[in-house]
Amino acid sequence: MAGRTRRGAATYTLRDLAAEYEASPAFEAHSPNTRRAYQTQITKAVDLLGKFPANDVLASDIHHLLDNEGWGAASKNLFVAVIANLYQWARRRGKASIEPTKDIAKFKTGQHEPWPLDVLESALSCDVPRVRLATHLLYFTGQRIGDVCAMRWGDVRGGFIHVVQQKTGKRLSIPIHSELQAELDRAPKLGLFIITRHTGGKISDERLRRDLQVFTEGQGAKTVPHGLRKNAVNSLLEAGCAVAEVSAITGQTFAMVEHYAARVDTRKLGGAAMLKFERSRK
Repeated sequence: MAGRTRRGAATYTLRDLAAEYEASPAFEAHSPNTRRAYQTQITKAVDLLGKFPANDVLASDIHHLLDNEGWGAASKNLFVAVIANLYQWARRRGKASIEPTKDIAKFKTGQHEPWPLDVLESALSCDVPRVRLATHLLYFTGQRIGDVCAMRWGDVRGGFIHVVQQKTGKRLSIPIHSELQAELDRAPKLGLFIITRHTGGKISDERLRRDLQVFTEGQGAKTVPHGLRKNAVNSLLEAGCAVAEVSAITGQTFAMVEHYAARVDTRKLGGAAMLKFERSRK
């Protein structure tokens, strides 16, 4: 590594490549959340490999980092994906000619589990206003935590919550469930956003995630907010909704809805289906 660093001291380095990519229209075209995620991984790469000539980074260098930096499986996969994207951008512009991540296999990650039903019900009825409101919004809309944090009172119109998903740019008009409407009616309007800090300003994803996890840990469960997206999918399917109907609410592809539904209660689903069948015969 030291030899390559010295040899490439006056050449185009990974640091140079990263700086050009972050200033490019291609990088700006990503959503704000994606840019933040990419910047975190690019910073890692620059800190660890930034002095290397861009064309001298080997797959063995990437493997060395993956084996020794103590990252979790999801972080490893994201790091590899960002480096792959960075070098693809560079190759198309003649700034690099290598593919240092070409043969690196994905690491197996655990899935975001749905919340246990007793924990979900406790959160929906708890006496912590922010946790209760956030749980209602996450569960009854099936959206990601970033989209819930971005929801404004002005997005609530005509019995719908209107959402533009940060990750996909997809526009959704989600009918408001009666339980969610009741919670919105009791929530104080402290600012533009539905969920706010105590001062009325926009709350960050990280802060709200922490609040929810502290609550569920107190219930004896280790959860992530994204698990409520699975709860929402499963509940919609168990209520007899078709995959297309679920997709219209959550904004997921049909394939992703089916993937999320892997643990759906088939007894409830079958009951809902038979009820529809019974009604069709009358």
